[in-house]
Amino acid sequence: MTLRTFVSAVGMVLAVLLTAVAVPTAWVDQNIVQEEGFVRIAGSLGNDPGFQGRLAAAAVGTFESSVDLPDPIQSLAADALRKAASGMQSWSDYPKAWEDTVRNSHKLNFGTVDQAEEARGSTALVLDIGPMVRLVRDHFAEATTIRIDVPAESLVSLGQPSHRQLVERVATFAPLWWVAALGAVVSALLALVASRRRSLVLVFLGLGGLALAAIWTAGADLAGGVVGNLDSANGVAELFKDEFLTAARAGFGQWVVIAAVVSGVVLVVGVIAAVVSGRQRSRSALS
Repeated sequence: MTLRTFVSAVGMVLAVLLTAVAVPTAWVDQNIVQEEGFVRIAGSLGNDPGFQGRLAAAAVGTFESSVDLPDPIQSLAADALRKAASGMQSWSDYPKAWEDTVRNSHKLNFGTVDQAEEARGSTALVLDIGPMVRLVRDHFAEATTIRIDVPAESLVSLGQPSHRQLVERVATFAPLWWVAALGAVVSALLALVASRRRSLVLVFLGLGGLALAAIWTAGADLAGGVVGNLDSANGVAELFKDEFLTAARAGFGQWVVIAAVVSGVVLVVGVIAAVVSGRQRSRSALS
């Protein structure tokens, strides 16, 4: 094996390995760690009827626990709260309240807002339904002319203790995906420059990309199953976790499809180039 062949082989292997890390890490950074990506995925959950019902019930229950009404108006309050629990999703200001819930939750979970020490130590993730509770409060005030103060935050626990360390590590290392991506590009270029038969490099990179697409798909299913088996603190948390995982798998699946298509194109180009170069070598030998 010549030095050029060795360098080319090392470059191809490094390109595939670094790509295996770069793509899923980039997806996590863009869609989980970055606030806008998180809002885009989690925001769609607010349109799910089952989740809407659980969320409304949780918001109403939290509001009720903070209310101490006199007996004469309790029946009026009960009627207003029943309407809130059953019809919250039809309110015009519901989408904005849910978006604020998602944004506040992201800030708490990924460290852009300081969280209370006891909450930080007790759970990895929290869903701050405070905006939903305030929405109930405002509509309750419209129906009863009684305005009640509610806490600035109303946290629903997601997951079990000690998971926060994993979240913090993800938030720290996921933004560094570009290092692996740059390394993959440099390694691929090195393999192409060093190789005497660049078509074979393209074939290897295309096959490697297709293999990675299969590995990423299996890995996403495995990771989703592990996270899905983690017990949540309550029904709202469990439903949010399940729906978020489903949306996240679908989003990452789109990236995998794109990667598979690009890899397939590279493979086809490599095969065509290999056939053409083989014919040229045959003609040169004959002549």
